[in-house]
Amino acid sequence: MATVPRLLTYQDIPVWRHILIIQWTAQIVSGVVVVALVIWFFTNIGNAIQDRDIPYGFSFLSREYQTPIGEHFIPYESSDTFLYAFGVAITNTLIVAVAGVILATLLGIVIGVARLSGNWLVSKLATVYIEFFRNVPLLVQLLFWFFIILALPPVREGYVIGGMLYVNNGGISLPWPHVSGYAAALTWVALAVVAVVIGVALNKWLSYRETTTGKPSYPLIIGIAAPLLLGAIAWLVLSFATGDSPFFISTPEPQGRFGRIVGGFTARTGLLVMLLGLVIYTASFIAEIVRAGIQSVGRGQTEAARALGLSPMNTLRRVVFPQALRVIIPPLISQCLNLTKNSSLAGAVGYSDLTSVALTMTQTAPAVSIFMLIMGAYLAMSLTWSLIGNLYNRRLQFGGRR
Repeated sequence: MATVPRLLTYQDIPVWRHILIIQWTAQIVSGVVVVALVIWFFTNIGNAIQDRDIPYGFSFLSREYQTPIGEHFIPYESSDTFLYAFGVAITNTLIVAVAGVILATLLGIVIGVARLSGNWLVSKLATVYIEFFRNVPLLVQLLFWFFIILALPPVREGYVIGGMLYVNNGGISLPWPHVSGYAAALTWVALAVVAVVIGVALNKWLSYRETTTGKPSYPLIIGIAAPLLLGAIAWLVLSFATGDSPFFISTPEPQGRFGRIVGGFTARTGLLVMLLGLVIYTASFIAEIVRAGIQSVGRGQTEAARALGLSPMNTLRRVVFPQALRVIIPPLISQCLNLTKNSSLAGAVGYSDLTSVALTMTQTAPAVSIFMLIMGAYLAMSLTWSLIGNLYNRRLQFGGRR
């Protein structure tokens, strides 16, 4: 050691033997290599684009798209720009992704809990559901639901339930709230949000009171009833002050010689197929995640809760499931990402999502630029799901340490 120059040692250890120096050197070298490979890759792509005169750039976004979009949830005309049409397509994808994640999570929790049920029939049915839908490719399931809905009667001969619900091969039409006046509607929505916050605060306070005193406080019932009551009062006050309710219910009705449904909200075939396929498929994976999370909680926790007199449902809701969430959340985030990315299969069933609309755009705009926008959009959506999930998971972990 004495013969090694001091400049070649760190903490009296030769630099070529010090573990920290070796680790940092390996990371720096690997980082430089990765950056160099990325630069080389994109440089070659850029040179190939220029050599072959492949069109690229984003100036087309300000041009008129001049192509109809089959289904859109925000106002759209063919004279709108490529950029606006791109926003319409992203909105369609977001609606399927958000609604699909919520529904798949709820269904997955139910199936996962049913998988652990003491009832033999319920447990086996849940197992069959999981094993069947998890092992059949998603595209096959989407096409199956697509042809099932197409086999329904046409619009003029479709099923009518209660004079308000129309089911046919064009989709499902049902009553839907519409805005009477934007000022009153926005005011009521703001008051409803405040009511929900009050309901959440009441639920937490009553839960704390019930835990500390042992007296029944019914936090869940009161936490739900309070926002409903406050929302109803705000509705009545606004209706009396403005002379009209903030929203009105539009009911669907057939019109014209072809029986076209007007009014209400119509979930068309493509949207129904995407929600059915994505929710049922993803829920089978979430169910296994929930089952594994519940089984990760020690059996002693359940026995202790039952010894204190908690019912099986309260044991699951108050003791087991909160602890299982720490195991459930990380893989659940991955399933949210998978559902969002799997929505790109919508073109196979005629739903105008981001990918299908962008593919149509490539006929009149640079394909390279469009696919760069697609990748950026899906990356942004996936990172958003990751951020939400990681923040919630961090809150759970922090709460557990506290």
